Amino acid sequence: MHRTRSSIRYSRRLRPIYTLAALAFVVIAGLTYSGCSYSRILRDRLPTPHRVDDFENAVRFYYEAPQAGHVNICGNWDDNGWCGTKASGRFDHTIGAMQDDDKDGIWEITIPMRPGRYQYKFAVDWGIRWEQDQNNPLGEDDSFGGQNSILILH
Repeated sequence: MHRTRSSIRYSRRLRPIYTLAALAFVVIAGLTYSGCSYSRILRDRLPTPHRVDDFENAVRFYYEAPQAGHVNICGNWDDNGWCGTKASGRFDHTIGAMQDDDKDGIWEITIPMRPGRYQYKFAVDWGIRWEQDQNNPLGEDDSFGGQNSILILH
């Protein structure tokens, strides 16, 4: 088959479009198989901390950390003291220890909290990382270059 000069010029003009399409496919496939898929980005958010009827003044917290081995909720209420760091200066992994019984990466804890204004963070893997609650839009400066999440209970 003999190609004309005009068909050769036409195919050269389309080459960048085919290259971009192939590159886009590779990027999307890579993101999908690496765990960063659109379904992950668009998935429903976890609920913010809220009162539950488990016991008097019960508040339930959720945190998503599929790769974590241990998660604590640390805050400024009396029974927590920022997971012991306020009183002793040492992180106590038994204070505010959250559970992921079904191993779905969603950690939860229900704790008694009286009405008031509280600050909190999640301590991941025995306090190696301290994270604010991504599902709670309320926050304020933590004096360490980050944000504490804020919970107001009435």
